[in-house]
Amino acid sequence: MLFKNPEILYALFLLVIPILIHLFQLRRFKKTPFTNVAFLETVIQNTRKSSSLKKWLILATRLLAIACLVIAFAGPYIPATNLALQSRETLIFIDNSFSMQATGKKGDLLTEAKQDVLASLSKDENYTIATWDDVLRDFNPVADRNELLELDFAATSSSPQNLLLKLNSLFSNTQTAKQLLLISDFQDAEWNAITDSTNGAQHLVKLVPTSLENYALDSISLQRAGNNYDLEVFVKSNQKTTTDLPVSLFNKNKLIAKGSAKFEDSYQAVINFQIDSDEAVEGRLSITDPHLKFDNNFYFSINKTEPLKVLAISNASDAFLQRLYQSEEFQYTGVAENQLDYSLLSDQNLIILNELKTIPQALINLLQQHTQDGGTLILIPNTSINPSAYNKLLNTFGLSSFKNLEATPQRITTINFDHPLYKNVFTGRSTNLQTHQVEGYFPLETSDAILSLENKRPFLAESNKLFVFTSSLSLTNSNFINGQLIVPTFDKIALEALQLPQTHYTINSKNTFEVSTSLPQDAVLTLEKNGNSLIPLQQRQGQKISISTQDGIVEDGLYALKSKQDTLAVVAFNYARAESVLTENAALVFTENTTIPNLFNKLEQDTNLNLLYKWFVIFALLAFLAEMLILKLFK
Repeated sequence: MLFKNPEILYALFLLVIPILIHLFQLRRFKKTPFTNVAFLETVIQNTRKSSSLKKWLILATRLLAIACLVIAFAGPYIPATNLALQSRETLIFIDNSFSMQATGKKGDLLTEAKQDVLASLSKDENYTIATWDDVLRDFNPVADRNELLELDFAATSSSPQNLLLKLNSLFSNTQTAKQLLLISDFQDAEWNAITDSTNGAQHLVKLVPTSLENYALDSISLQRAGNNYDLEVFVKSNQKTTTDLPVSLFNKNKLIAKGSAKFEDSYQAVINFQIDSDEAVEGRLSITDPHLKFDNNFYFSINKTEPLKVLAISNASDAFLQRLYQSEEFQYTGVAENQLDYSLLSDQNLIILNELKTIPQALINLLQQHTQDGGTLILIPNTSINPSAYNKLLNTFGLSSFKNLEATPQRITTINFDHPLYKNVFTGRSTNLQTHQVEGYFPLETSDAILSLENKRPFLAESNKLFVFTSSLSLTNSNFINGQLIVPTFDKIALEALQLPQTHYTINSKNTFEVSTSLPQDAVLTLEKNGNSLIPLQQRQGQKISISTQDGIVEDGLYALKSKQDTLAVVAFNYARAESVLTENAALVFTENTTIPNLFNKLEQDTNLNLLYKWFVIFALLAFLAEMLILKLFK
């Protein structure tokens, strides 16, 4: 038994006073002998013995009554648990990840959690409340009520293990009883690995949605298809379904297409849209789904591309190349072999080696770097020189060496329609190519021919972004440049050099992209959306600026990359789709605390004090009653 006010127990020393008074009243009497009074002596002795017992009983009841009253005022109690004897720190984590948008019994799970917590907290105690992206210290459920109600959903950026480390760091270093309350739907599988790192005071409350159904715009794929873009949209469902889900495509806020995603008793559906490649697109895909709302929109952007830069290094006429790349889609530069400035190479998309006499090792190294950076290379050999002039280049790109010239005329008869170069180029698979012919060629050993001669030798092959013709394209050696294949072949090779820009980025990931600009060195670029702006990490590299984003972007949508008032590009950001998958996490076992009120009731019981003062008041009253009975009944 313990006492709230133990200092009052010193009053028990006052019990000495009635004891002393009692002893004073029981002082010894003087004896006076008389003759012939034997009978009277017996009567007096019996009377004295009875009176002494009565006084001792009265003393005992009074002492008991006073002692019980003193103990009652001292506040005696027995603690329900050891936790009741300690100062406490209570940290409450409320999961505000996007999966908490799922519908519960009182609305979405996050709203349900906030309301139940507010209803269960003690009004006389302060708490620490944390979410994935916010911390409310010294939270009072009365004064700070609105701060909790205003907490919104957030894109998570760490694992449950890292979260627990962060939460434990919020506790003080003092010797207090620390309680960590985790309120979540526990969708993340990594919750399975959590350990009790708060000395037995970690409590979990699992919120269960009424339904695990959800549709999500998961991802997109963008490919060139002639003068259009082929946009492939992947829509996912948490459950097998036969539903046809409408999908809308917007450019800015204008609806430009609408279709239906057909699941056909599966978890995924695919829908395709065609987009004009001549215009910039600020795209938004949209579906209507009441379950989770964060994945109902998917943003992407297609910025207006700059002309593709083509550099032809020639030791022969490049007139046919000038004709091929004369449109405004291309920026063609022709230079003679003996006038080549190596500094030109770094800023090109496509480089054509047109019948060079020799290819120095320094040039080979630069060309290799060019392809590694995303560029494309075409080799057109000069069949009048020794093939060894080209073999170092071929070997560098993983091809075998040219063999000596075969001066036997050959027709070009076979097209590899499955090669990406000719995919979706021809409506049929005609092999009527007998008008295409070469007078001589360099034999090349490869199994990846794109165009083949009638003897099965390659006329055009590719390896590691190097496209190799085995014959000169001059009119004295071939009629290829006057045939039907010249335009689609060189156009498609050029498109291979034109890398499609990334259409979107993911929030809370390390994203890096480049923009070409002629801005001054001290120019600062900003990302802006709806009047709000932020300055991303940026680094200038020549005429390009590298932009990096990981922190700062917290909301999905289309952001304008600006220099002052000028928009350089539009960048799309989307939330990660990991939270879209709602599952029943069976690995975590919850044997108690199934609801927030149940948890707080249990915690209150653990901290209760069994107060005993009422019992001691009753004992004191009983002692006074006993005294009255003794006075009345004992004569």
